[in-house]
Amino acid sequence: MSYKQKSGFITCPKCGFKFSILYARTVSCQGCSKMLSSLTCEYVKCPKCSFEFQISESAIKDIEALKKWSLDRPF
Repeated sequence: MSYKQKSGFITCPKCGFKFSILYARTVSCQGCSKMLSSLTCEYVKCPKCSFEFQISESAIKDIEALKKWSLDRPF
């Protein structure tokens, strides 16, 4: 199954809900041991229906860039 990625948003292939991958990481992936150990994962879970699906490598690279950008900027 594939998903659609447009303008930083992902569309769940099961329910059609559009969401930001950062939102999903914050809400849906919060207790995942894979996320807690490495902070990167090739899967994302839909915040609406909890369907877990694989994301593209480009989406993972976008997340890595955001993490690096946020570490470079003080709060």
